This record gives sequence, structure tokens and C-alpha cells, in this order.
Amino acid sequence: MFRLGPSFILTALALLMIVLVACATPTTPAPTPTAPVFPTAAPMPTVAPTRTPTVAPEPTPTATLAPTATPTPGPIVITDALERTVRFDKLPQRIVLNGRAFFMVLNALYFFPDAPRRVVGMPDITQSRNDFYPLLDTFLAQKKFFQGNEAGPEQIVTVQPDVVLMKSTNVKIGQALEQVKIPVVYVDLETPEQYTRDLAILGQLMGNPEQAKRIDAYYKAQIERVTAPIKNLKETDKPRVLLLQYSERGGTVAFSVPPAAWMQTRLVEMAGGRAVWKDQPATGWTTVNLEQIAAWNPEVIFIVFYGGNSREAVAKIKADARWQALSAVKENKIYGFPGDFYAWDQPDTRWGLGLVWLATRLHPTLFRDVNIQQEIIKFYALYGFDQAAVQSKVMPLLTGDWQ
Repeated sequence: MFRLGPSFILTALALLMIVLVACATPTTPAPTPTAPVFPTAAPMPTVAPTRTPTVAPEPTPTATLAPTATPTPGPIVITDALERTVRFDKLPQRIVLNGRAFFMVLNALYFFPDAPRRVVGMPDITQSRNDFYPLLDTFLAQKKFFQGNEAGPEQIVTVQPDVVLMKSTNVKIGQALEQVKIPVVYVDLETPEQYTRDLAILGQLMGNPEQAKRIDAYYKAQIERVTAPIKNLKETDKPRVLLLQYSERGGTVAFSVPPAAWMQTRLVEMAGGRAVWKDQPATGWTTVNLEQIAAWNPEVIFIVFYGGNSREAVAKIKADARWQALSAVKENKIYGFPGDFYAWDQPDTRWGLGLVWLATRLHPTLFRDVNIQQEIIKFYALYGFDQAAVQSKVMPLLTGDWQ
């Protein structure tokens, strides 16, 4: 019988080991842990924002944003702001914004990192003169922009949406969409309480309820830090406050006050002021004249100017001899309400900034430790902006008496 020598056996074993090593699955080294970015945001373009959506960087055809939440398996049932039950077989992937004040809803939706990939259409107008969205959304050039803020079914059907998201004040538009089987989800986002409810709705829609809770926690913390120091104040320790919207239409200057239930009034009261206009019956902004303003005799006046810089509006008011008789003007307690991309007084996502800023003006001693610039940095971190991005992209846009 043929016998293998020892040297042959050793050689064969060595060759076998080489083959086994060559055929094994390569092992990828474990990545070095990095600090998590909260929350993830779309990369910021290097160009300055403009209203032309095509300036957003064009992603490659296969580029997608990695989902930050596991899609909810099976049917999704949402109870919206009108207490309607809306059912989806799976997580909606194609979302359209529509209706008046859509930007307030869109700004809240962009808190969710997956929004840039899933929003496919929106109106082509905005309240802001500075475009916020190119800083958040690298998919902007791929979206459909509808003319005006009341797009009808014939326009919206072209983008094949899974859902249309809008404020409940646009219910007539929504009914027309539902007649052609386009699902609609309504939110309000008008008061702090509605923010809690509607963020939860957006969390369901985006399949990311944990992010909704994190954002809601920010607003609750802002309210607590303002209301806690003033909770024991007597009513007489709270200044009489007047908040006015300044407008220049057709060369005519006009002033108006918000309804008692609106966010502007709520912010003044939460910040420790007495809203002198609160008893004015109204369902929207109500024009008031100087005689009425003088009769209210406010100790502090805040000026909102959606059409420009409120600081410039305040300067014009101070230069007007008729206003110089008011005690608030005499005591230099008339302030331009701040803003950046959007004004901080309204039920946009920035109302948490507006609340803290108001408190520093109404009760400067109680809130002397507040640093508004740090508040701005904290807020924009919710969108994924780091401090350098805030300094370069946000701070140059600030209007009003924010400092």
C-alpha cells in the first residue's frame, strides 16, 4: 500500500490552511464611536439661500436620506385636529403641504429628519423674505411648488401624494381633495396645548414618535422656565402690555391687535404681562387707532412687523410726535418683536424663543441670567444646526430688539 511521508502531510496541511483563510468572509473593523448628532439634518448648502428652489444641491438619482425611525408595520390610525380618524395601510411616504399658513406646519414637520425626503410638494409662497428651506432640504429642487397656497385637486393629484397635511382652517380645500380620494390630515399648531397634540400627530405620520416627544419637551421646558419665576407675582406687579401689528399697505400705516385666544396674547400673559387689549371682541387682527391705544395707556408696547424689520417700525413710531405723549414711549419701553426667518410672536415653531424674550423685557430682574443668543443656538439645534451654522446662517438675519 502506498504511504504518505510526514513531509507530504505537513505540506498538505499548510496548503489547506491557506485555502481556508482565503475563503473566509472578510471582517470589517468596528467603526470608531462618534457623538450622536441630535437631530440629524439635511446637509446645509454652501450658497446663500434664495427663493429659487433649484439652488439646492441636486442629489444623485439614487441618493436618499437614511430613515431615522423604523417604519411602523401594518395599518396606521391617526386622529387629527378635527378628531377625524384617518387610516393608512402603511407609513405615508409622499407628503404634500397645502393651505394658508402652511409654512407653520412645514416648519414643525422639518423637526423630523426624514421630512426632506418625504415632502414632495408645497405652495410657492412664504411669509419670510429669507428662505429657510434650502438650509434644511437638499431635495428641494425635486419638489413640486404649487402656485398660491390653495392648490386644488387637479394640481395636487399630479404628485400622487399619500397624504396632504394642512391646518384645520383650510377644511374646505381638504374636502375637495377627499372627494378625489386624496387623504387629508389636519393640525392646528395655534396654542401651546395644540402643539403637544399636533406634534404627536406629526410623530405618527413620520413614524417617529420619540422625536415628537423630544420637541414637545423643549416647549414644555421653555414654558416652565418662564412661568416658574413669576408664578407668585401679584397682578399689580405685572405690567400693562400692548402688542400691536404694524403694517404699511398702500403707503398707509395701520395698527392692529390679535384676538384673546391667539398665541400672541397667550405669550404676553405667560411671560407675566397683562394684555390690555384682551377684552376687544375679535376673531382676527382688529385695527385700532391712536385714541384707543392712548386710552389703554400701556406701560410696555411690543411692535410686530411681518413686512419688515420691527426695529425700523419702532424708530418711526418714536419719531412721531403723537406717540411721544404715551408713557411707554416716554419711558423707552416700546420694543420691536424679534424674528429671523420668521417672526417669533406667532404660532410658528419659534414661539418658544418669543416667550423667553418677552419675559426678559417684562421682568428683566427675574430673567437677567437669560442669554438670548444661547437660546437661539439651543432652538436651532432642534433642526440640526451647530453653533457655527447658527452664527453664519441665522444671526445675520435677526430683526427687532432681540439683544
